[in-house]
Amino acid sequence: MQLGSVRYDDLLPEIDHESAVTILKKLETVARECVAKTVHDNSLLTYSAGIDSSILAEFMRMQLGEVSLLTLGRIKSSDVQVASQDSLAKGSGFNLVLENIEIREIEEAAKAVSKIVTVSNLAHFEDCVSFWLVASASSKIKNVHHIVSANGPDELFCGYDRFRRIADEQGYPAAEKEILKALDSADKLRKQVSLVVSRFGYETCEPFLEPEFRECSISIPAEYKILKGNDVLRKRIWRCLGRVLGVPDATVFRRKKAMQYGMGIHQVVLSMVKKEKIDIRSETG
Repeated sequence: MQLGSVRYDDLLPEIDHESAVTILKKLETVARECVAKTVHDNSLLTYSAGIDSSILAEFMRMQLGEVSLLTLGRIKSSDVQVASQDSLAKGSGFNLVLENIEIREIEEAAKAVSKIVTVSNLAHFEDCVSFWLVASASSKIKNVHHIVSANGPDELFCGYDRFRRIADEQGYPAAEKEILKALDSADKLRKQVSLVVSRFGYETCEPFLEPEFRECSISIPAEYKILKGNDVLRKRIWRCLGRVLGVPDATVFRRKKAMQYGMGIHQVVLSMVKKEKIDIRSETG
């Protein structure tokens, strides 16, 4: 799809069309280069059918031709339900594997992860549990050498809910400062996730956290990422890129839950913590 022919005003009503084209052209180029640099054959993409994994799936398809997608979750979890009906994943060039997980598997994963990682909060621990389950499921699929994830846009494009509050209460400069804090937290989590998947012999690829992509994304003003006035959608210029790539509008406007909620593991892990079945080691000691 041609950049100049794509509609942006419903996502960014105040943006100048020419400015949007300029930003998106650079963003698309850098994203494509980072995917090409980090993603190789025998890679498996963790897929939730949200905007981030859908954009990465399209870039991988352009590069590799055929892309394996893995969606993991409890029966009736939102990720499994959405991905099973996702038109992009059903399209040419994609091979979607849907894997249901049981409470017992989540509990076993949480116990194993608690002995490996050192994290700053429950959300990071649950992310690590999620990747343990992803790596375990990947080990059942032939010829998988790398696990690819679409981490990064939530930090870089103001995806988290706290960005909404910060933008409204403190303004765009404060939101841009929060991006840097969020990236620092993401880097700490990356190290722990890498420890987890390495137990299964895998490496992780996160093209949207590569230095070049970070630099490009940080340079985009926050007003292109989030609107003031209780913006529950957020990541707006990023969603515009999804539309450029041909991601269906149902996905472009989809509000996605965090990984541990989408997979349906949060309540299981939280219950284990409350019952003191696991001890989460803090990075602050």
